[in-house]
Amino acid sequence: MAKSTKLSKKQRHDKSERKLAIDKFINNNRNSWNEWWKNHDLFKKILFTLAIVVVFLAAGTITIPGVNLVNKDKLNQGDFIGILNLVGGGGIRNFSIVALGISPFISASLVMMILQTKAFPAIHRLSQSGPQGRIKINLITFLFTFIFAIVQSLLLTRALINPKQGFGIRFAEEINTILGPKGHQIYGYFILPTILIAGSFFALFLSEQITNKGVGNGTSILIFVGIASNLIPTFKHAFEFFVPSSSKDFVVLKEIIEFCVYLLGYGLTILIVIIFTIAERRIPIQQVGAGLSKNEKELSFLPIKANPAGIMSVIFALMVLSVPTMIANVMDPNTSKYYNWVYSNLQLTQPLGFLLFILITFGLTILLGIQQSRIDKISEDFAKNSTFIPGIRPGEQTESYLLDSVIRLSLFSSIYLIILGGITYVEQMLGMPASISFGGTSIMILVSTAYETVQQVKARYKSQELSRRRRMIRELKEMYGEEEEDLIW
Repeated sequence: MAKSTKLSKKQRHDKSERKLAIDKFINNNRNSWNEWWKNHDLFKKILFTLAIVVVFLAAGTITIPGVNLVNKDKLNQGDFIGILNLVGGGGIRNFSIVALGISPFISASLVMMILQTKAFPAIHRLSQSGPQGRIKINLITFLFTFIFAIVQSLLLTRALINPKQGFGIRFAEEINTILGPKGHQIYGYFILPTILIAGSFFALFLSEQITNKGVGNGTSILIFVGIASNLIPTFKHAFEFFVPSSSKDFVVLKEIIEFCVYLLGYGLTILIVIIFTIAERRIPIQQVGAGLSKNEKELSFLPIKANPAGIMSVIFALMVLSVPTMIANVMDPNTSKYYNWVYSNLQLTQPLGFLLFILITFGLTILLGIQQSRIDKISEDFAKNSTFIPGIRPGEQTESYLLDSVIRLSLFSSIYLIILGGITYVEQMLGMPASISFGGTSIMILVSTAYETVQQVKARYKSQELSRRRRMIRELKEMYGEEEEDLIW
């Protein structure tokens, strides 16, 4: 009896030891996980960004109730609807609740970019007046965004219910039953625009969350996601176009080769865009007191991008050219001569429309290249920091030299942007369907956004590693400092 009691006590002791060991293991792992999670802020930002992207993609699959899509595959990238679809994030193709995307914000940002130049002194001074000025600029941008959202939602609705458009919408018959005889008018010109405006601000909210709590660059990431999500359907339609199911066996090989050439052209375009996105001109600079050097490898440099204007000049040119189409969509297509003239001449697949695209892109690339480079600010900073370009006098000569460099780069990049931005319209002129014609504009957005995001992630990682090392050094100093205080001698 005593033996059994002794054994039971031993079992209880072993059980308690096992429980203590398990608790210790769980606590150690919990502490290790908490410490790892605490020290991996970048990982949390990436996870948060992915979660927001999933929410945006899910919203993009929810079609606005009460409407049916017509000719979904005939969305033309060269008209008002196609440009909104490109800039907004690709939601118009499914006519989802986020169909407008962030296109009103992009439009407002482009307008504010122009208003902040020296041509508009009041706004320019406001942009140079520190944090308080930035708050006012953001408020003005928000108001412009709201105005553009109202205008674009109404014009988009009008354009999509227009029977002459290839891609459009048709209202469900139940709307008249629910809302009465004028249900289609009430739904089309009040309820539908309200849903589009709300969806646009929801998309803008998601982009701000990525910018503030994620990896940053929220607006570009949402546009990237919208364009990237349409790549698989585009390649599927391209395969069906080049290799139709009705083809006979002896011509299938030829058609597969044509499809492979299409993919090769797509890949080559991506490669060219990557090279131009990374390329930069490095102007050697020196600082007074740092010692003069004749070896260029030992000099610091001022980097100027090979494409100073970026993608904005093409996007802005497309939006400018969409204005006549926006106005035409308000008019009656059956009686308005202006409507028929616009759709016959100012489409980007028409010679006049394409020529205007070339001229506007050329001019905007130079203007935005100069504005984005901020040569006057660089020259001013050089003067303050006693920095100079070897062989160039500080002041006006430095500013003139930098301006000349930016203009030459902008002239070269304008040709690059015109060629890449116009590829898709040339393809359509040659007979390729709009649904599979790949555009350099969308590829430039994809590549530039991916490159900028990777650069931001790298910068955040370096900053995180630097903070971690500083914290470790501080903890080591505190630990050794405490040990030294305990010593008697």
